[in-house]
Amino acid sequence: MQRTAAFSVHVFTALGAGFALLALMEAVREHWTAMFWWLGVALAIDGVDGPMARRLDVIRLQPNWSGEVLDLVVDFVTYVFVPAYAITASGLLWPFAAPILRRSRSARRSSPCRSPLP
Repeated sequence: MQRTAAFSVHVFTALGAGFALLALMEAVREHWTAMFWWLGVALAIDGVDGPMARRLDVIRLQPNWSGEVLDLVVDFVTYVFVPAYAITASGLLWPFAAPILRRSRSARRSSPCRSPLP
């Protein structure tokens, strides 16, 4: 029974990736408010799964499953991938990136070693 409860913490952590996927789907549809709600649910799961794992002694009861790696993967999707997509898809990145890209492009044009490629 304890091993099952410990494994359920891993399932609960992975559930955060499902909510991050829902957030991504809302971002694709440009429903930003719904995206943030789903990210909030994923954040709540992320805030609770660590204390649950420690309380249920998951490391001892499920030594062959790395909850730390699972948590890192879910965190990357939730806190890096989905927000990066949202910033890019919403057009918020362009005002910041445009000056950098223009400078980079003009530096390439004035370079004495021009490549024949565009």
